[in-house]
Amino acid sequence: MSKTPRQSLKVPASNDQQMTVEATGSSQAGMSASETARYISEFSAELSYLAREAKLDLLAYLLDMARLEAIRTLQMVEEDR
Repeated sequence: MSKTPRQSLKVPASNDQQMTVEATGSSQAGMSASETARYISEFSAELSYLAREAKLDLLAYLLDMARLEAIRTLQMVEEDR
């Protein structure tokens, strides 16, 4: 039984990120702090669901903690406005 290949996501290396910061003058690479926190919250929720379905309970728990931290950060950013 073979698995279908997954599409790989390119995560920028630290030197790629530094070049982006230098080129754009922004460390968020075009996304605001609230947009980034919202994205992380949504994506970690999806990953947590997948981990739970695969019985990867510790990984699901850690992803839930990341989601909660992203939500807390999002709330703090929105309070500062």
